[in-house]
Amino acid sequence: MLIGGDEDLVSAVEAAQGYGARVHLWGIEALDGRNQAEPLLWEVDSQRTFDLDFCKPYVTRRATGYELNGDSPLCGPAPTRDEVRFVGAQIAAQWLSARGRETLAELLPGHPYLPGSVDQELLIDAEGLLRLSLRAHADLRRALRDGFWEHLQAQY
Repeated sequence: MLIGGDEDLVSAVEAAQGYGARVHLWGIEALDGRNQAEPLLWEVDSQRTFDLDFCKPYVTRRATGYELNGDSPLCGPAPTRDEVRFVGAQIAAQWLSARGRETLAELLPGHPYLPGSVDQELLIDAEGLLRLSLRAHADLRRALRDGFWEHLQAQY
């Protein structure tokens, strides 16, 4: 059973299924549309959505550095896709200098997917630099990965 909805979980689902596991995706009803990535929905064996009102007593929303309510000292507009793409390229440069070209050669055949550990490291590093949780921003996560891949491909 997997509770989530981020596209970066696709590789983990594929790996689990490769070992013969069935993957059942659970999520919480979204206020406006769907909150689980289409590629993830295509991969799982089944999907179930729980009623938002049922889950509310057990789940709270984590504040981000880009809250617009005025209560946060980090108020401000969310970064643009181009800004996030640039952060992805910065992280790729650091990643490449720490690991070397041999690791890059192993990574390239998997394009556009990143191994789960690399993707998780990328997201954590980006959230630290941006001071923003990217969990609710699928478009920004894609921009981040695009920037990461663009930098790596330009180096090979």
